[in-house]
Amino acid sequence: MEKQESNITPVQEPVSQSVTKAEMINVKMFALGIIGIIVLAILISAGIGIYRVYAKVSTDTFTYTVAKILRLPAAKINGTTIMYSDFVDDLKAINILRAYDIANSGASANLTAEQMSDQVLWRLLNNILISDAAKNFDIKAEQVDADEIKAQIMKQFKNEEEASVALKERYGWTMSEYENKVIKYYILQQKLSDVISTDKKSRDEVFMQADEVLKKIQAGANFEDMAKQYSQDGTADSGGDLGWFGQGDMVPQFEAAVFTLEKGELGPEVIESPYGFHIVRVDDKKVEDKAEQIKARHIFFRLPSLETYLENTTKKAQIHLYIKAHNPFDALVVEQ
Repeated sequence: MEKQESNITPVQEPVSQSVTKAEMINVKMFALGIIGIIVLAILISAGIGIYRVYAKVSTDTFTYTVAKILRLPAAKINGTTIMYSDFVDDLKAINILRAYDIANSGASANLTAEQMSDQVLWRLLNNILISDAAKNFDIKAEQVDADEIKAQIMKQFKNEEEASVALKERYGWTMSEYENKVIKYYILQQKLSDVISTDKKSRDEVFMQADEVLKKIQAGANFEDMAKQYSQDGTADSGGDLGWFGQGDMVPQFEAAVFTLEKGELGPEVIESPYGFHIVRVDDKKVEDKAEQIKARHIFFRLPSLETYLENTTKKAQIHLYIKAHNPFDALVVEQ
């Protein structure tokens, strides 16, 4: 038999396969190039945004968006961060308030840019300290408390829509934003004030401090020096000098103790008044128009209050300002 030739053609690798691989490599390289461009653009945008935050303190939408996405800090208080976006939000609100007050002859009409920035930073600092204090005293702002305050606010307006318009005009905030930024902290402050002012332990600590200072004076310490160091009112710089006064000029508890002392005599005990504790010394006495006049000094120790609590906490706070804005905390930094 004759050998028949096979008509089966051997399988050959397609000529186009090598071309396809090259195309795939080109596509990958193109994709990587695009990704690289995007990443570079993001990095450049981030760099510009960061520069505008920390060198320029810009508040435009681009800078604000970058700061919010990257969670850039404006400051840090005792380890808690104040976000730059929050700083910008509040700064915009106070600018809106100033514009409103300019049109309506309000109290904020004459605020400068520096003063507005200072107020915002102080408010954000205060909010952190209040939040920390609330945790320490196990205090919370309940929704029922917020609803009660909102109900009081609503009495000033015809309806909710009118109230919302007023908030937008004055702060640029919705009622929800106003509740979160203002009402919440107002509630915490009120509750903290009640707890701190009635705390017996804190009250006893103030009395013991006053009693220790009195004992130092009795042991020979200079009254004026002790007043400058410890007194917590405006007389501290003058060594506790109260000047001349007569009956009815001071609170009854204070007068009852002071008017029994002789010229040059130091009060033997710490005096308690509605305002706090006093160490007193009578420097001189005279009669004028048939009424006795006394020249005295005192060292004043305030009763526990939210104001004194926050003041003392602020002085001890670790504060770091990162943005190139006026630093309202400079004086505190010096004291630390």
